[in-house]
Amino acid sequence: MPISAPKTKIVAAFGKRPTPSDALGDATLEFGVEPAVAVRDSEPRPPIPPHRRTTQVVAAVLLVAAMGAAVYWADRLKVATAPTPSGSLKIETDPPGAEVRIDGNLRGTTPLSLNLPTGQYNVTVHQGTNVKQLPVAVTTGAVTVHHITWTDAPAIAAGSGSLSVTTDQPGGQVSIDGHDHGAAPLTVRNLTPGEHRVVVRGGGNTFTRTVQIEPGVTASLVLSAGGVAPWGWVTVATPIAVQLFEGQRLIGTSDIERIMLPGGEHQLEVVADQIGYRATQKVRVIAGQATKLALELPSAAVSINAVPWAEVSIDGNRVGETPLGNLSIAPGPHEVVFRHPQFGERRMTTLVSLKETNRISMDMRSR
Repeated sequence: MPISAPKTKIVAAFGKRPTPSDALGDATLEFGVEPAVAVRDSEPRPPIPPHRRTTQVVAAVLLVAAMGAAVYWADRLKVATAPTPSGSLKIETDPPGAEVRIDGNLRGTTPLSLNLPTGQYNVTVHQGTNVKQLPVAVTTGAVTVHHITWTDAPAIAAGSGSLSVTTDQPGGQVSIDGHDHGAAPLTVRNLTPGEHRVVVRGGGNTFTRTVQIEPGVTASLVLSAGGVAPWGWVTVATPIAVQLFEGQRLIGTSDIERIMLPGGEHQLEVVADQIGYRATQKVRVIAGQATKLALELPSAAVSINAVPWAEVSIDGNRVGETPLGNLSIAPGPHEVVFRHPQFGERRMTTLVSLKETNRISMDMRSR
């Protein structure tokens, strides 16, 4: 009986894979039936189960969210690493000791040096009955200096001394040897050398102190409700202007030769904002004696270059020929002189800081 080839074709058409036991597999190929694998490719794919479709949607959403977060934090990091433009502001008064407020906030007494973000500020300087309003613009990398001379400030008499009076609650009325001089903080000038009796009244308290005045020297009297006599003095030896704070209260500056404090241990914070210096130092004040507060400022690294080249001197001392890298010098203002045999000499004053990289350059070809 003949072999039923058509049945074999039908079975193959429905995707039945021939087995080795099927003797008709060769006959299927002879009649042109395509292999079962090729036939199965034309079959419709089964639908994606609902739980797999949900998983794919969630994964896509998470991927988009991750990409958005990466872009956001990249932008934030760029902003964070970008340096804030800043400049320096210096307020000086004649006489010193005036209260300075910037945008309504007390920032210290004159002479005062601050590093501020670039922008516009309202500065109020107050000393006794004198008040000065200053609209100040701080520009990037520049030092803005305002010097105020009060019209009623007395001339300095030869051989006289001065006294700066500061209280923890401003506004105390100050009298010296029975003569009223106004409200603290203030500086009284043209005092004769010798002992003077100082009385400060305010906040329900009366303080009486005896102060020794020396010719050509500004003494400092700092009064606190918790202050205990006897008293001594602190002197500050530093090449730059610094402010002294105790318990976040300004007690004096390095421009005051002698700062009066109660006897005993004191922890003082020394601040020089213009160069980025801040340190805490302990000092023991001995009654009736002056204690010297010596500051050891860390060195700052400076790199100097010139076009095409130059011989360089700093504060009159030759340091070599450009390019010069990582010179170690003291922070603060310095005069830098560049010399070239063809292009001559150039001079500049620069402020060496501890808070930023110090790079000095000069184009000797420019005029």
